Amino acid sequence: MSEITVVGGGISGLVAAYRLSGDHRVTVLEANDRLGGCLKATTLDGAVPVGIDTGAEASLNRRPETKGLAAELGLHSVFPSTQHSSQVLSRGDLHAIPKRTIMGVPAEASEVEALIGAEAAARLAAERITPPIEGDDVSLGDFLSARLGGAIVDALVDPLLGGVYAGRCRDLSLAETVPALLPAAVEGTSVLDLVAQLLNARGAKTASAGSPEPVFMSFEGGINSLIPALHQAIVLGGGTVRLGAGVTGIDRDGEKWIVRGEGGDIESDGLVLATPAHVTAGLLRPVAPESAGRLGEIPSASTALVAALVDLGGIELEGSGFLVPATEGTFIKASTFVSNKWPWTADHIPAGTALVRMSIGRFGDGPEVWSSLSDEEIIQRAFADWQTITSRPESQLLGSEVQRWDSALPQYLPGHAGRIAAVDAEIAGLPGLELAGSAFGGVGIPACIARADAAAQRLNRPADDDRDTSE
Repeated sequence: MSEITVVGGGISGLVAAYRLSGDHRVTVLEANDRLGGCLKATTLDGAVPVGIDTGAEASLNRRPETKGLAAELGLHSVFPSTQHSSQVLSRGDLHAIPKRTIMGVPAEASEVEALIGAEAAARLAAERITPPIEGDDVSLGDFLSARLGGAIVDALVDPLLGGVYAGRCRDLSLAETVPALLPAAVEGTSVLDLVAQLLNARGAKTASAGSPEPVFMSFEGGINSLIPALHQAIVLGGGTVRLGAGVTGIDRDGEKWIVRGEGGDIESDGLVLATPAHVTAGLLRPVAPESAGRLGEIPSASTALVAALVDLGGIELEGSGFLVPATEGTFIKASTFVSNKWPWTADHIPAGTALVRMSIGRFGDGPEVWSSLSDEEIIQRAFADWQTITSRPESQLLGSEVQRWDSALPQYLPGHAGRIAAVDAEIAGLPGLELAGSAFGGVGIPACIARADAAAQRLNRPADDDRDTSE
């Protein structure tokens, strides 16, 4: 039985440790005083004993990773209400988000005319076919703007992508964020025709299944329930989890990995770095300087989230939330009506109230936008926006809390996949070292699980087994 150290106690590190703990002596080192990384909850000082997620609030249900892990851990999935739908703010008014799109891109202009206006819809319908791109990636926003006009990008694609990456779609990679649309860019063919094909295939799959599969999933208690369940499973498997265990460096000594920290050095046969890209870059510098340089170039977005219990003033709240394009000029970029979206939460709050999340922050924001503000100022400005957008001046805050996420979301810029492939190629030459986290293969929970699973599988593989275990 070998010794393996996992640096980072977020979802990626915990999944890797869980997969390894049955066959190895595993130690998880987490610098903070809690596990979970971007999975976290609050009770708003006891106002909401059941808790509300203040980081990630759901996982994609159409991918198998979270569902499979949940089944192993004995967690039972819950799904969003089908009675409520999301909206998007456009020119000061809330509009239903069109359903027949691929990440905001429709097959027909009529789907979005009410949202973007007749002139912009006509521009979209008259798609301007551009030549095949050079290389294998391009800015998503720039490509779609050239093809369909800027209105659909600003009004719908950008806020949808912003909800996932906290980025701006003119910065983000087409290949990494909406790969289904990449063939149109590479081949120089119609985006609208491709979207129509994709939507028809999706409709046929739904028809054969009898009912549409929920897009998202969570658990009673929130998606953060994964963290204590994984922690318990690791400990039951013989693993050790240390909090407040910051790592200051790593080194290679023969066939062993040395992990240096304030509590002393740890010698390991295997090492998983499951930390944010900029942290991993710093740790890798002595042993893999080229990879450290590449990871250090990956920018990240900082965000904040206001979780709140709101007195609705006797007027029922409709919908599951809304998105706000950057062009609207508001302080908040989105809001989730948690107690509408996740029915189980409504059973744990007083009548006439709602659980609400308000999101702030996009990639590129300067400190003057929000990060230099106090928590009280963030709450005041966010809730003022919320009252205006929902036309609820009579609503009142009964409890609220700010969660700041500093440099939490890596930005998948054009060329990201090639950068990560180069990192993986160098790390493959360092036996016993694996990298995991949201900078590799996707920012969502399923992608993080998949990367951690693959890392653990490679460490579990006998040294003379050369089979390919990449995702």
